[in-house]
Parts: sequence; structure tokens; C-alpha cells
Amino acid sequence: MCDLTNREKAEALGKLLETAHASENEEQLKIGAEGILKQLCERRDVFWNSYTYERSLLSGKRRVDAVHGSTIIEYEPPRSFHGVVNAQLKHARAQAEEYAGLLASEEGRPVEEYTLIAWDGETISFGCHSSRGFAWEPARPFDALCLDRLLDLIADGGRPLVSPMLLKQFIGPNTKVGQELLPALFNAIVRAKRADAASRTKLIYTEWARLFGQVDGTETERLSRYLEESSTQHGIGYTEDPQAYVFALSTYIAIVAKVCAVYSLAAKSDPAFCPSLSPISFLKDVEEGDCFRMYGIENMLGTDFFSWYLGDDIADDLSRPLGMLLERLRTIDFDVTRKSPESVRDLFKGLYMGFTPAPMRHALGEYYTPDWLASHVLDVAGWSEGQSLLDPTCGSGTFVLEGLRRRIEKASPRATAANLLEGLYGFDLNPLAVLTAKASIVVFLSERFDRSSPVLLPVFLADAINTADPVDGAFRHSILTEKGERSFSIPVELARSADFFAVMDQLRACVDADLEPARIADSLRALSPAVRGLSEKDADTLAQTIADLVDLHRNHWNGIWCLILFDRVKAGCVKNVDLVAGNPPWVKWSNLPQSYAEFIKPICDRMNIFSEDSWVGGIQSDISTVVTYHALERFVAMGGGLAFLITGTVFKNESSQGFRRWKLRTPNGDEPMTVELVEDYAALKPFEGVANWPTLLHVRRNGEATGYPVRYRKYSKRDAAARNNAPYEDLRAIPVPGTDGGPWLVGTEQELDVWPRLFRPGESAYQARKGVTTDANGIFFVEATAVADDRLVEIANDPRNGRRRDVAARRAVVERDDVFPLLKGRDVHRFAAAPKAGQCVIVPQRGMFGDENLPATRPRTFKFLSGFRAVLEQRSSYRRFQQGKPFWSVWSTGDYTFAPYKVVWKEMSGAGFVAAYIDSSEFCGASKTVIPDHKVYFVPLQTEDEAAYLTAFLNSRMVSNAVNAYSSALSLGTSVVDYLDIPVFDDKDATMASMARMAKLFKSTGRQPTPEEEDMLDEFVTTLLE
Repeated sequence: MCDLTNREKAEALGKLLETAHASENEEQLKIGAEGILKQLCERRDVFWNSYTYERSLLSGKRRVDAVHGSTIIEYEPPRSFHGVVNAQLKHARAQAEEYAGLLASEEGRPVEEYTLIAWDGETISFGCHSSRGFAWEPARPFDALCLDRLLDLIADGGRPLVSPMLLKQFIGPNTKVGQELLPALFNAIVRAKRADAASRTKLIYTEWARLFGQVDGTETERLSRYLEESSTQHGIGYTEDPQAYVFALSTYIAIVAKVCAVYSLAAKSDPAFCPSLSPISFLKDVEEGDCFRMYGIENMLGTDFFSWYLGDDIADDLSRPLGMLLERLRTIDFDVTRKSPESVRDLFKGLYMGFTPAPMRHALGEYYTPDWLASHVLDVAGWSEGQSLLDPTCGSGTFVLEGLRRRIEKASPRATAANLLEGLYGFDLNPLAVLTAKASIVVFLSERFDRSSPVLLPVFLADAINTADPVDGAFRHSILTEKGERSFSIPVELARSADFFAVMDQLRACVDADLEPARIADSLRALSPAVRGLSEKDADTLAQTIADLVDLHRNHWNGIWCLILFDRVKAGCVKNVDLVAGNPPWVKWSNLPQSYAEFIKPICDRMNIFSEDSWVGGIQSDISTVVTYHALERFVAMGGGLAFLITGTVFKNESSQGFRRWKLRTPNGDEPMTVELVEDYAALKPFEGVANWPTLLHVRRNGEATGYPVRYRKYSKRDAAARNNAPYEDLRAIPVPGTDGGPWLVGTEQELDVWPRLFRPGESAYQARKGVTTDANGIFFVEATAVADDRLVEIANDPRNGRRRDVAARRAVVERDDVFPLLKGRDVHRFAAAPKAGQCVIVPQRGMFGDENLPATRPRTFKFLSGFRAVLEQRSSYRRFQQGKPFWSVWSTGDYTFAPYKVVWKEMSGAGFVAAYIDSSEFCGASKTVIPDHKVYFVPLQTEDEAAYLTAFLNSRMVSNAVNAYSSALSLGTSVVDYLDIPVFDDKDATMASMARMAKLFKSTGRQPTPEEEDMLDEFVTTLLE
């Protein structure tokens, strides 16, 4: 670092003071002063970071004026301090202190490392943080000594310390780097896809999309909006190929993660930060894994799908955007030893979450677990540092890293990475998640790797459901490829040997070198004692796998399959784990890619965890239930446990009936297990940006049946900073009496003493139905108005009622026969329900399918619906349940749909269950039966007295509280009446007649029951049940 001459200092001081006098506002002062400081730093050979001006904090909500590494400058309006500690200077100091706290939280370094400066151009004040808090020196005129000190502080401050927010600001998708590199990657992928000839990139992309790319079919409206905004910002059509965009973004994140991991390992090495190689050459060294092997890390990049951009088949010149990326990264300090352990382990999770839009992650069922919740889960499960731990859907590795953090806290300084990682495992099906989890481990343990004792990172690209299992002395595993299902076998003796990775890595190299199978086998025997020791049978098994992999390669498949097979088999070697913990994907079975769903269906059928209802089955069951049972059966040791964050609907809905039996189907018969505890976090909302229903399920695999009631903790909302210490209500849970694996009743011990009287085994006297499902509300939901001919009505559809963008707004005059008043969920209130005026639905049928006589008997209606034929034939319900039937068919209709009276409740009711009854409603000058939509459930009835009685029964506090206790608040379906012991209406029964009169009164007056009337309803119900 060069010193400035006295003359240079005097000139610089004069320029700064002149700038202060000439500037009319804070912004002008800031721009002018920073420009002069930049020139001075460059003359002194001091690092100057051009990218920290106006740096964002708190995800962009706050902006610090200027930060140079650990030196924070808070600018104020020119000459506003007047040389004293006035209100303006106090404000500046408070701002700088706030920014220091935010930066310390974001970067993970102690707040004591920051130097604070408040400056108005003429007067300056220096501050810092000590054990007593923030301390400030007196305000002083800005002179040559102050300038020297300021330049020294900028020099000492150094580079900004790496953090997720910093990476997002410097090189995120919306930065200048992102706007160049992301479109370049996207264009290269699209060109490869559209090319007639096979290429390495095309094949890798195809397999990635087949195995891991689950965005097709799960695109949401929020995701579509994000893609549209990004397309506009980047000037490219991402919306035309969302899957290619996801692959491009995943590649972008992967490049950043790999380079960040290398820089973190080599933070003390100048060559790592200033490579003399070209960007492409440097990245090739990174992608080939040499940068990691030199630190003793064997398998960092083995199953990486994201190095395609360096392939010989890529004609696009990516040197410029890749060079920009590396240049920006070289301005960051990657010395993670200066960061807190918590901020180090969050680095790559934060990177992934910051670069990947929340709508995309949520469409894939990814809800990343906050660290405090992972820590709480391990506490509840009673995990200790000496035990083994597996997260079979590990994502970016939160649970594995929490286990690693606990081990590091208690380990000696001499403990190596191998010691600390022993018995910790993570699996994930997403190669980007595996990469980020590995990178997190690498950075977390950067000082503990031993080059003389290489380690395997215990995070594997593996499916938590379709695991490799040993059969007859070999692990056999099937992989879906574009060429169909391919099966491979690896001898158990080889898979469990210390040579396994070296063998598979050598096999990959030999396959890529186009060697013949026999020569490859010779090479592996020369390399590995384990291969030389194989029996003749096992040697033949390995030879067949070699031949199959060579055949794949000759068909242009990349050698990546060797190490994918290694990961799958290595994951299959994991067994007898003390605790399996994690947050498996929350994806409904019906939303899974069809090929994957068919592939794993035999596994699910064997487990018997879905409903026995032939209509419900597993359609709405969550895939997390499948992961749970497979993990218990396949990985948990006898006496071990499982602690999973899963959706609370599995304790309430019909689809999870088999799941709630708590029995594993093993070759030796059913094996019972014990549910130790369920914790309900719905009020805490622990997952960013979503209001779902997370619960913790803790199960012990001990061969003992679950004893009821089960402990059920329901947490209350508390401030975000203290959520891990939030208060909870200690409740109990039992299955609905008389059921086998029925929905759980959750309440206090006193409530559980009373509620069983409301239930009885067998079928309910009343059957509930679902309202009409059109799957095209933008077509069938219409506004109706009267016309002169009372046989006709004028209708107008509103495309905004549906989510499809290919529906046009149209107006027509049609026969009134098939147009009915429509009741929506928002129209249902306690004791009162009525459709809005003109709110109608077209129901062109009276049975299960569309009326085939519609063209002849109601030609106007037929003509209107025919205008949407292409859309109607693409509806999911039509293709699934009504293929070959009239294209105008709607779903969930029958004689019951047109019953004169209906007791109704809305499916989604966050405020709790309420019921009402409806009859006819005004319709274009006449009266007509009201039809509920698909968000409303109902019991069809023939008389008003019975409908009023049933409404009163359901709305009594005793019954409605019980319904809330076993029905999912997210879906109040037919189960509302399925289990209740509801006495059949008898018009001669005085109690029932009184209840009917009360319900009619509340309906006609629109008022709610008084406290005395509430008590009366409960007494009536008690009388009927006794």
C-alpha cells in the first residue's frame, strides 16, 4: 500500500471540502465524496469495491449509504452538523449503529469488527462497538488527519464478507451479471433442445428434466407472473419454455456455489482469488473436481448435471458473462473463519433461496426449514451427538448441518472432517440441492479437511422412496431414462468396501475414454483389492453393469451415470439409523409427474398407507406420507425414531387413513410403532411466504402399538425472534371413535371425555355431497339477466373466475333450463346462506355426465359451450373421469344436486365450521333451485323442517367444536357428517321440532343465537344423544 504525499493529501482534502460546499443535498455529497475516495484508494493500491455503494440490507428494505468491508459511512446533508453533536448528528449515529447490527446479522461477523463514520462533508465523527455498547468520538472538523484515518479504515475494512444477501446483490439473477449470463445459458439450452442431432447438452438436459425437473404441470399463477417479469427484464422469452429456464437458473446457481466453495477453501491463497487462467480454463479446473481433491474432498462434483456449459457442443461464447461473474466474486471476502457458525451453514441455503423465486420452490413442494426449527426438532426427538442421523430429503442440508454444528461444538480442535461426518447422511433427488448441501459442508468444515486422508461427503443423489436394496448379494437399482427403464447391479461386498468410490470414479473415466468392457474390468481389478476379491458370481454381476454402462455411453449417454449409480447404491448401504429427521416434500400424489408416480406406485401399494375409498384413494394423499413409511421401514433402527415436518392434513383427511394405522408391512407381518408426539405449528407460520399447516410427527420404531390418546401440542403465535420458545397448549388426540385409522379428534382431556358420545361406528344417517365441479369456472360460471322471452336468459361468462388464460369473455342468450343460481363458499355463513344476485352456473346435465340430448333440446346452450370445446376437452376431470362423454360434462352431479333443500358448509373455513340451509332463490323474475359450487359441501334433503333441524344440530357448539377437532381446517369435506351419530329427523319429536324452529328463526332474521340460545342448542343435542 502506497502513502500519499502531503501535496496529494492537501489537494484531496480541498476537493472533499469543496464538494461539501458545492453539494445541495446528501446524494450529491455522497456521489462526489465516494468518487474522490475511490481515486485516492486506487493511488494507494487499496482495494476499492464499486458494488457496495447504497448496499441493501434486510432483503432490500434498508440501504446503507456506503460500506467498505467493515467500515460503514453514513452520509448526511452537507454541513448539517454545524460542528457540534446536534439532532442531525445523533440521527446519523443511530442510523450507522442500526446498519452495523444489520450487517453483523447478515455477514455473520461480530459487531465489534465494524467501524462507524457519520459525515456531513465538513464535520466527521468516528464510532465503534465495545462491551459497553456503541461509543462515539466527539465531532471534529474534517482535516488531513481525518482523511488519513478514513483512508486507513477503508483499507483495513477490506472486502465485504460473503453472505447470501451480498451474493444476491452482487451477482443475483436481477443484477447486470444475471441479466447477461442467465439469458446466455437459457439460449444455449433451447438451441440444444431444438437441434435435430443429439448432443451432450441435449442428453443431459433431457435426463435432468425426466428425473428431476418437476415444474411442468405444476406451474402456478405466481410462477407465471415471475417468469413474465423476468422475461421483460432480461429481454428474452422464458415463458416459452419454463423448464429450460429452471435448468438455466439451476446451472447459474450451481456455478456460483462451486466457485464460492473453492474460494472459501482457498481464502488465504491469492491464486484462488486472482487466477491467471481465462474464465473458461479456471471453471474447467473447478468442474473437474481438482480444486476439491487437493483439499481431501473426493466426491464434491460426481453427480453434477450442471457442467454442460463447458461442453464442446456449446457454440455460444460464454466467456464474457462468466468472466463478469468471476470478477464480481473476486471482490468478496470468502474467509469464513471470520463468520459465525450459524451464518456459515446458512450460506448456500440462503444462496439458493435468494436466487430461486419462492413460487418456483413452492411449486416443487420445497419449503425450506429455518435453523431454529431444525434445532427444535432434534431436541424433541432427543438426538445426541454420538448418534447417527439421516435426512432422506435433505434439500440444502439444514438437518445434517444442525447435527454437524452440535458435533463441532463438543469436538476437540483436532477432530477431522471424517470424524465429524461419521454417521451423518443426507439424500435428495434434486442434484442442485445435493450440490448446495455438499458446498455447505465444505465451507462449514473448511479448516478440518486433511489432504492425506480424503473423505466422502455423505450427501447422495438418491430417491427417498425408490432406494437401492440388496437382493441375493447385490444392490439392484433401476433408473428411468429416455431409452426406458435401465437396471444395474453392484455386488454388496464392493458397495460396502472402502474402494467403492475409487472404483466407480475409475469406471467413469474408462467409459468416457471409450474403453472396451474387458479392458475396463482389468483396470478396476488392478486398482481395487475389493474388486480382485469378488466371487465369480459377483465378478459376473459387475461385468454386466460395466457392459450396460458402456452401452449407454455408446448411445451418447454421458458417463455421469457411473457416479449417479454410486450415489444410489451408497445411499442403499445406509441402515439402522438412530434418528431420521427432515422436512419431506409436500406434494400431492395427483401433482407428481405421471411417469414417476407410476414408477413408485407398487412401493406405495405394498405399504398400504392410502385410503380404502376407491374414489379418494391416494389422489389427494401427500407424498410425504410415503417418504415417512419408507424411511421408517428402510432406514430407522429398531428402537430408533423418526421426526418429520409434514402437513397437518394427514391427521385429518380421508386419503391418509392407512397412514394413521401406524403399522409397517414387513415380510414378517405387520409391525406396529408408537407415535410419541405431534406438534402443531400452524399459528407459528415457520415457512417463509406461506400460510400452510406444518406439524412435527415423532414416531418410535419399537414394535409397540400406538396408545391413545397421543400427546398433541398446539403452538400459539409469538414474535418471530422467539418462535422456538413459543407457548403451546397441551392437548390430546384420538381417532374418531369406531373407525380404523379415522381422522383424529384433537382437544382437551375434558373434551375428549364428552365428544365420543357424538360418534358411532358404521354409516351416518346423512350423506354429504360435493358441489358441482366444472374445472372451467371461467366458462360455466356466468352472470344471468332476464330477457323478454321467459324461456330464455342472457348470460355472460367472466374468464377471471378461472385460472385459464385461453378463455374468452362471451355473451349469449340461452335456454334457462340449465342455468341455476350459484352458491359459493364465501356466501355461506352460520345459519344463513344465499347466492349473490345474478351469480349463476350452467349445469347441462342431471346425472353424472353431460346430457347427450343437449344439441337437440337446448341448442342455444350447446352453441355457447361449443365455442369453448377445445378448452373443455383438455380439463383434467374430463380426461380422467369422463373421457368419451359429451365435452360439456361437469363433475360431481346427480339427482342430489337438484334437491329442493340443502344443508351447506364451505370447504375452506379458516375461522371454523359453520352450517346453513338453502332452498330456492330468485332467478330472473322466478324462483329456482340453488346449486353449490365445488368449494361447498352439502346434505341433500326434501323438507325444510329436516334441513333446519340438521342445520341447528351441526351448528350447536358441542357438535361444531367436535367437527373442528377432527376435520381439516383446510378442507371441511364429507367427513363433517361421515362419523357423527346424528339422529334421523322425526317431525313428531318435540326436541327436533324446537331445533328446526330455532334454525328457521336465525335464517329469517339473520341474527346469531344469544348465549342462552347457544346453551339451549347444546342441551337439545345432549337430550337427543341420551
